[in-house]
Amino acid sequence: MAAIIGNFRRKIALGRYELTSHAMEEMENDGFTIVDCKSAVYSGKVVATQRHGPGKSKQVIEGQALDGRNMHLICRLTESGKLRIITIFEVP
Repeated sequence: MAAIIGNFRRKIALGRYELTSHAMEEMENDGFTIVDCKSAVYSGKVVATQRHGPGKSKQVIEGQALDGRNMHLICRLTESGKLRIITIFEVP
């Protein structure tokens, strides 16, 4: 899974990522910013993989926001190679 998080970090560094409207809403509800999301990817690790259809998967990243709060991001790669952040939430 180290290769997966490394790939996600490269996508963030290159600006090849997108947030769904749901992710933006959840980010605001929990008081996170896009910088917190980037921090979570850079500081985090893949803690689970979820399957959703043949040959498709989503990864659960656990990392830290800038203020030290733990957060999860549910992500997947799109067909065009972008990192899509599907949802974001604080983990107690």
